[in-house]
Amino acid sequence: MKFIALVAFLASALVVSVVAAPVSVENSVALAQEVTPAKNPVGPTANPAETLVKSYIIVLKDTVATQEIVETESEIVKVGGTIEHRYTDVLKGFSAWLSDPAVNSLKAHPNIAYIEEDGEVRTLNAADE
Repeated sequence: MKFIALVAFLASALVVSVVAAPVSVENSVALAQEVTPAKNPVGPTANPAETLVKSYIIVLKDTVATQEIVETESEIVKVGGTIEHRYTDVLKGFSAWLSDPAVNSLKAHPNIAYIEEDGEVRTLNAADE
């Protein structure tokens, strides 16, 4: 019985070591950028309206070309946003962490169709009606 327990322990240790394999530097930086929202300014001089950062979905117009997508992404970063995900299949756009002033400045961008605060979406079932 002890042998079976030892084999199970070693097998689980092997699985953990394979799953926890090191990540390349490029991937670790990208992962850190995707999960870390933009840093908020701190201190007595920080404007409270600018310290609130929320997740938004930014949907681009259907007519936007690839180069314009790259330029729009640069604008999002320029206003202090942090891109979390890039969407290319169902829609063109991004999810990003943005402050309210950044959202307001991006609403007039010619490539952006709309910006919506990210949230949970559910479908209606017949039982919900």
